[in-house]
Amino acid sequence: MLALGASAASAQDAPSGEFTREDIELRDILIAAQETLLNIYRCQFGIDILAVRGGCAFGLPTLGMSQPAEFVGTPTLEDIEVRDRLVAVQESLLNTYRCRFDFEIDTHITPEGCPGQAGSQPDLSLDLEPMVLPGDFDGDLPPGLITPNGVSVAVAGLTDGGFAVWTPCGTVSKVSAGLPLQGIRVVVDPGHGGSYDIGAVGPNGLAERDLNLTLSYAVLNELSSRGIPAASTRTGHYGSPLSVRAAFADALGAEALVSIHHNAPTSSIGPEPGTEVFVQSVSAQQARADSARLGGLLHQEITEALSGFDNISWSRTNDAGVLRVLLPSGGDAYGMIRQPAVPTALIEYGYLSNPSEAALFATDEYIRVAAKATANAIEAYLNTDRSGTESNQQPRVFDPAPAPSSCNEVALE
Repeated sequence: MLALGASAASAQDAPSGEFTREDIELRDILIAAQETLLNIYRCQFGIDILAVRGGCAFGLPTLGMSQPAEFVGTPTLEDIEVRDRLVAVQESLLNTYRCRFDFEIDTHITPEGCPGQAGSQPDLSLDLEPMVLPGDFDGDLPPGLITPNGVSVAVAGLTDGGFAVWTPCGTVSKVSAGLPLQGIRVVVDPGHGGSYDIGAVGPNGLAERDLNLTLSYAVLNELSSRGIPAASTRTGHYGSPLSVRAAFADALGAEALVSIHHNAPTSSIGPEPGTEVFVQSVSAQQARADSARLGGLLHQEITEALSGFDNISWSRTNDAGVLRVLLPSGGDAYGMIRQPAVPTALIEYGYLSNPSEAALFATDEYIRVAAKATANAIEAYLNTDRSGTESNQQPRVFDPAPAPSSCNEVALE
């Protein structure tokens, strides 16, 4: 693990008025490096994870290393002092993290050590959540696992020397160990994924599969911070058929499945978000009540949150809201709505094809706001009897193209 212990030279080391761009750049490099280490600590220790831009995945920052800011202008004493203060604050927080936990991580570079940890040595082999082996279970197996490579899978049973699991492509494979997924209340589904199923692409080059995954990580972090056990159908840049995703949520016995998407093509432009939430049917004439309540809460929380962004030209259809979409034959049109037994809602937060919205979706603030609104709705669904936005009475009738069926297997360990 990266360890930083020395700060940049202070502003007093250079005479007033003789600062250079190099003085700024050295400090900005240090600030970025210390921010990276702070985020690693946050993700490893599960503390302050909402401060990690892009969230955490498997104990590491999703977006990787922080990059130095680009400085524009002529360096001044104030520029230097601001950076020196930030470096000092970062170092203080780093040392707080080092001394706060019992892992004795990097405490050897903490000035004067940590209280009660005299002479401590670094321990880089963190094992915060030990893997389980098949022999660890006398009775029922966990319904799911996170494999050693961080892939979410449903458990099919035991096999020689390991667990038999369903891969993201729907075949049975073996893993020797994994982190158990038990007591999961919510499954989050980052729509699309892999090289065969990119989804929509914004005019800024933002791919829906990547945006959905980033937002899903943020939602999972929000739910975790509220004590709501949750898992994801897709944890990386790989594909998985809808049938496998639905079966995964059902196998875990989740109380809700929320599928995250961003829409295309652009429709008419207006002042209000065009968020659409698709819900399940019990018949061509009637929505499934629990799915409709979940969808109503999601639509209410998300549209209220997105409406707080200024100067956005939103794309919106005339019937945007909480919707059912039916095949001409009468069943639910979308596989991610039709196939799960668990109460499910599929969210189209907005239109990635719309330049104004695409620019917003590429920001950290959008991810933060959308994730919080989504978690608010899920928490309300689980713990209250609120109902949110009422479902549209008239369903759409639509026969979508089949979802991509090609799937490349991903290494599980």
